[in-house]
Amino acid sequence: MKISVCFLPLLLLCSVSTGEHDTDAQDVHTVLREMTASLAQLKVEMTSVQKENQAYAARLKDLERQETVVERHEAEINKLKQNLEAQQVAFSASLVAEGDATIGPFDKHTTLIFKHVMTNIGSGYDPNTGVFTAPVRGAYHFQWYIGAHGSNTAAVLVKNTNHIFAAHEQQGSGFGSSSQGADLLLEAGDVVFVRLWVNSKTYDNTNRHTTFSGHLLFTM
Repeated sequence: MKISVCFLPLLLLCSVSTGEHDTDAQDVHTVLREMTASLAQLKVEMTSVQKENQAYAARLKDLERQETVVERHEAEINKLKQNLEAQQVAFSASLVAEGDATIGPFDKHTTLIFKHVMTNIGSGYDPNTGVFTAPVRGAYHFQWYIGAHGSNTAAVLVKNTNHIFAAHEQQGSGFGSSSQGADLLLEAGDVVFVRLWVNSKTYDNTNRHTTFSGHLLFTM
């Protein structure tokens, strides 16, 4: 009886102790299962984020390529516009801007400055110098008219430093005029202008008798 009485509390104690350990173990397993599930969910989410980042990076590269293509096309379009503008060349100007004037005579050939500009497509003609500068290589046509009032007059078309054709008018009294024209092959940067011949005079008024005109026929 004593033995029974002595072991009964021990059995009860062991029983209680074992029950507590089982409960703790169950709690730990529950936490581990929850953590495992959370880690698995995190992995799924990370994989999704990585895929989204990869898709974003690919889209970004695609946009960069498209931007490069657009920039290249814009550069080509601007170049085409510049070439087209360079091929649109025409000008026409008369000697005096207002009133009337007799220019000359001079003791040397003198460049005439045609100040009244009617047309200057392409801005090849400079009304401050009287000089036309070819923007592109091509064939150009030029015309110039020289008015005279009671005097002799002559003027020559000049390409760079070379005299091309001359217009001459001998007028003892009253008004007269002379004209000439020429087709010239010009390189880009070549200059063309009209020189009043030495000891000559020319006349102009608001009726625009003395003029200088030119235009591009075609590029080459």
